[in-house]
Amino acid sequence: MAIYKNISSIATTTLITKDGDKGGSISKITIANHDNSDLVIAKLYLYDGTNTYTITENTIPALTTLVLEDNLSFDVSKYDLKIDTSTTADITVIIK
Repeated sequence: MAIYKNISSIATTTLITKDGDKGGSISKITIANHDNSDLVIAKLYLYDGTNTYTITENTIPALTTLVLEDNLSFDVSKYDLKIDTSTTADITVIIK
C-alpha cells in the first residue's frame, strides 16, 4: 500500500513511524514539487530517536519531481523515515 503526503510548509514530517503499520520495504519514493515558482530543499532521512542518517538532501526546482529507486529499505523497528522541507512550496511525497 502506497503512502501519500502533501506538505506545504517549512516542517519536519514523519513519513513512516517506527513500529508503525507500514514496513520499511520500499521500492520507490517520489518527491514532486508542484509549486509554480518556489524551489524546495528536501532532506529525507532515517531517525532512531537520537541520530539522523541522511538518505538525500536535494534542491528540487519548481514543477520538478525527484525519483529515488535504489537502496531505500530500512529496519522499521529501529527508525522513523522523516523529511525536512525548507520552504512553503507545495510538494507531494509518494512512497511505494
